[in-house]
Amino acid sequence: MAGFTSVSWSGFGDVAAAFVRIGAGVDQAAKANMTEASAFLIKEAMANFEGAHKKGQPHVGGDKPNVVTGNLRRSIMADGMHHTSMGAYEATVGPTMKYGRRVELGLAPTGAYPYFGPAAAKTRTVMSAIATANWARYITP
Repeated sequence: MAGFTSVSWSGFGDVAAAFVRIGAGVDQAAKANMTEASAFLIKEAMANFEGAHKKGQPHVGGDKPNVVTGNLRRSIMADGMHHTSMGAYEATVGPTMKYGRRVELGLAPTGAYPYFGPAAAKTRTVMSAIATANWARYITP
């Protein structure tokens, strides 16, 4: 055919392979972010307990919850990680003891002794560093 030039394209396989490689890296980074952030949140929430007393005795010192039986502190955990889509993971972290909300928010008869909210706030402050390190580790050009 007159006026038409045959064009050959190459390199599309390399581009597709790069997208697959980077996609896998994004997914690995997201999983690492969730793993590290969940572990950090659990550690910080558990560390927010201070002092101890026997059951039925009054709170001792400070504005942090006391350890009475240790059940509430031990119950702070993640429900497991769920892969929701490429580069997206979720986990629910919190106490499993029913009275955990009562202690956190101060619903009668206890006073408010926040342990989880402060831990979540601290986790948000370190999240960008966690993500930056994981992106650098797993996302390679």
